[in-house]
Amino acid sequence: MRFVDWLEGFIGSETEVAVSGDIIVGTLTAVEDSTVTLKVPPIIYGPPTDTAIIPLRSIEFVRIVSS
Repeated sequence: MRFVDWLEGFIGSETEVAVSGDIIVGTLTAVEDSTVTLKVPPIIYGPPTDTAIIPLRSIEFVRIVSS
């Protein structure tokens, strides 16, 4: 089983994704062949969207908080 296939089973779950120097916490909304999309809380003075699109190659660790 590929990592992407496994991760698709957790769409809708609270997820923590570790990238170099940061941890992004949100709800897993989509998994593509090269990206993961999370719905995150709005960031003050940040981008006007509530989504984080993370390239798979930059992910160091994924933790599913609830399923």
